[in-house]
Amino acid sequence: MAKNKTQFFCQNCGAKQLQWSGRCSACGEWNTLVEEGASPSHAKTLGWVPPKSEVHKLTDVDDLSLRERWVTGVKEFDRVVGGGILPGSFGLLGGTPGVGKSTLILQLMSRIVGLGKKTLYISGEESLGQIKDRAGRLLVDQEKLLVLVESNLEGIVEKLEQENPDFVVIDSIQTLYSIQFSASPGSVTQVREGAAILMRYAKAKGAALLLIGHVTKDGAIAGPRTLEHMVDYVLYLEGEKNEPARILRAVKNRFGTISELGLFKMTPKGLAEMVNPNRVFLEQFHWTHPGMSVFALAEGTRTLFVEVQVLVGDTEQKAPARMAVGTEKTRLQVMVAVLEKSLGLDFSRNDIYLNLAGGFKTSEPALDMAVCAALLSSHLRTLLPEKSLFVGEVALTGEFRNVPGLEERVQEAQRCGFSKFYLPQKAKAKMAERGVGIELVGINDVNQLLEELR
Repeated sequence: MAKNKTQFFCQNCGAKQLQWSGRCSACGEWNTLVEEGASPSHAKTLGWVPPKSEVHKLTDVDDLSLRERWVTGVKEFDRVVGGGILPGSFGLLGGTPGVGKSTLILQLMSRIVGLGKKTLYISGEESLGQIKDRAGRLLVDQEKLLVLVESNLEGIVEKLEQENPDFVVIDSIQTLYSIQFSASPGSVTQVREGAAILMRYAKAKGAALLLIGHVTKDGAIAGPRTLEHMVDYVLYLEGEKNEPARILRAVKNRFGTISELGLFKMTPKGLAEMVNPNRVFLEQFHWTHPGMSVFALAEGTRTLFVEVQVLVGDTEQKAPARMAVGTEKTRLQVMVAVLEKSLGLDFSRNDIYLNLAGGFKTSEPALDMAVCAALLSSHLRTLLPEKSLFVGEVALTGEFRNVPGLEERVQEAQRCGFSKFYLPQKAKAKMAERGVGIELVGINDVNQLLEELR
């Protein structure tokens, strides 16, 4: 038997090279090439093979928008995926260890069983006893929940053909292996080819299939980037182990928007939905420290209040630190430059740290005014007005510009009891015409913002 040739695969993009290199020639990333044995030429003929495809007119194809979704009843999950799980969809859920991925999945499967659907949970990481113990703690319906402990892909496909489930979860894609390939489980080849076989099965059978994936230390799903291209939607469950809050977000969704967030709270009985997160935020936030402001974040159909924290500290280093968590570091650098140029301030001897509390992430330009307010507050050591929030984009000239979705943000701020809403001056006139029950403070530029905060 001929010996398999050695190849090198990029763990970032999946590109193949015959020789090792410190940098991938396809995507340019460093130290991402890993060695794998080339698969036998006959391997491509094995595995699950769908029926032969035929050419169709688009008018003869069923409209996916008319296909009935499975509304799980977990409203925060349904919101993120676009209204429920679509039959025949192929998804991917990632998250750090211990964040609650398996907990969320078991709760979802219990709800789907209640819809009269057949579900199958396939685990390559836990024993049957461990799964049963978790299901008992979550108080899910164990009578109709089918479980399989298996990591061999051929064995999994055989069971899928026998059971013919409506909804399948595989925990996790990195533990699967196929005897067709000599590479180890979790390698680029095993992950890519295993996902391809499962995708063909889901599309041909009309079963909804959800993969759970490990994440790297950088927060990206481990394995080739092609994995995220193959699936219909990619979800991330985020949160800190010592904090109960969990955020479910979509970074890809072929059947809906990616702008929605799902908010959960980890409890002894599993993940509970946050019914009114803004009320909880206001109960916990206090305007008692410099460098803290509030921003109204527009995420899909909802407005969420986010705590913006800025720390400006003295330093003797020639290159002061500029760090941002939850938004782009470059955006922070731009706002620092604008304040220095427009107000004559000097941050050259200051380290500046920006953080969006609660694990929120956004690249929305409307965050600019809240960051500028927190920067000035920390630098001048002054408190911002109580029950106030800031929304507006800053230009390089220091002028504040209008942003979309202001009306919804103002309405939510009024409903939750805020007393002041700082916004661009040009937007204030339009909002005042509609009549609102909250004080609107129009700000032209960073100079006027400084005067308001002094």
